[in-house]
Amino acid sequence: MNEPRSTDYRRILVLVTAIALLASYAVISWGIGASGSAEFAASATGRMGLMMMALWLAWPSLRRPASWLPPGFAVAGVVALAVLAARPRLIVVAVPAFGVLLALTTFIRAIRR
Repeated sequence: MNEPRSTDYRRILVLVTAIALLASYAVISWGIGASGSAEFAASATGRMGLMMMALWLAWPSLRRPASWLPPGFAVAGVVALAVLAARPRLIVVAVPAFGVLLALTTFIRAIRR
């Protein structure tokens, strides 16, 4: 028997949050004057609203992992970005290390199959 699909409440909350942030962006940017704190609040709520809307759109694909992505790829990517954010000169070391780690995880994964 086919079970009815239940709606994920978290996706609905993300949508409501995105709409609220974008509505507050519109109110702040068009309603209040051009003070520095109003511009800061408008840009922050606008960016977060767009990010939440993108998260809402991507939600179904986030529920299942990418089968082609090696397990260490995401972790290595985050570590490489953190290193580059802290020390941009280390790009010479971080990018090749990231490539070697990606190749190693792909190789190990191919051997296990």
